[in-house]
Amino acid sequence: MRKLILLLVTLMIPATLLAQNEPWRTRPIDTRTAGNMFELTPFGGYRYGGTIFADQTDLFGNQNVDVASSGSFGLNFAVPVGYDMKLEFLFDRQNTHFTNGQGLFSPTQRLGGFDVTYFSGGLQIPFAISRQATPYVAVGLGVANLDPRVNGASSNTRFSANAGIGVKVPISRNLGIKIEERGYFTSMSNSSNSNCRNCYYNYDYNHDLYQGETNVGIIFKF
Repeated sequence: MRKLILLLVTLMIPATLLAQNEPWRTRPIDTRTAGNMFELTPFGGYRYGGTIFADQTDLFGNQNVDVASSGSFGLNFAVPVGYDMKLEFLFDRQNTHFTNGQGLFSPTQRLGGFDVTYFSGGLQIPFAISRQATPYVAVGLGVANLDPRVNGASSNTRFSANAGIGVKVPISRNLGIKIEERGYFTSMSNSSNSNCRNCYYNYDYNHDLYQGETNVGIIFKF
């Protein structure tokens, strides 16, 4: 008898939770409320791409080196500014390393650690709002801190821009999931500095750094 009662209680719990959440899912969405909520989104992702060219640094002689694909993590804080748009402040970091891959299926060698951190401010612009999903585009400007963990090298901060597309899926009024694809551009050009052997970059040419990233985050809305 006790086992039967326990089984019935166990089966009733999910139904009760669904019943409590049903009004939020069935009532008409208030777009003014949804667009005027702050959003804090910690996320994790995978960043790929990027080459440091030999004409930008003498750190590896006359050898171009690749930035190894690896995991990334960050935080996005979005502030409503009207018309359902949000002003976003982005922190996005990758701890990776340099490699000297020569081509498809070629063996690679790890040449030293490399940390890439983006700090950006920009806009999130939704192009549809519903109870099921809110797709959006994002653009931003900021800086990239490039920090090679190699003897004799120093870090450098450069101008950076980014753009992305994503979708937000609500779980409840104050919680959601975000899936996003974002691309980053970092300017590597500057005045010539070819005599600086201990500096990380030699700015005689204009070979810039391009990276892409796929990330997933949990949205906390308030």
